Amino acid sequence: MLTEIALLPGLFIRKATPEDQLFLESLFFSTRNYLYSMPLPKSQVDLLIKQQFLLQQSSYRSSFPAAEIFIINHHSLPVGKVMVDVASDTIHIVDIALSENARGKGWGSALLRALKKYAEQEGRVLRLAVDQQNIRAKKLYLALGFRVVESSLTHDTLLW
Repeated sequence: MLTEIALLPGLFIRKATPEDQLFLESLFFSTRNYLYSMPLPKSQVDLLIKQQFLLQQSSYRSSFPAAEIFIINHHSLPVGKVMVDVASDTIHIVDIALSENARGKGWGSALLRALKKYAEQEGRVLRLAVDQQNIRAKKLYLALGFRVVESSLTHDTLLW
């Protein structure tokens, strides 16, 4: 079971609950700070990001109806999320995000290593897609042994 994967001390994942919705929305907002540099009033950018969030959630539910969302906690504080779809022979990381203050601490790497170990124990392939503009994430995935198997105009699909 995914909630039992071993992470770093004080770091664990748990299934998301309806009470996590505000955290998930604020986490999404924190990954879109660059949009505030557009020449628009803050209220319009807020609305744009909110619409993107709702569209993303709808798209994920449609494309991955069996996927589950897990909250990444450091002690009692939520610091990120990972959405995982477990198919017959594949564990697909649909989405992974860490809050700004949780980035660069090795927590994402620890989570990915734990998911790799879980996939290996289950005899499954670990799959994810990364935006080609997200150089930092792609560099991390490649360093952890993922390999690019497919590319579109915007995303690379990686397997481990």
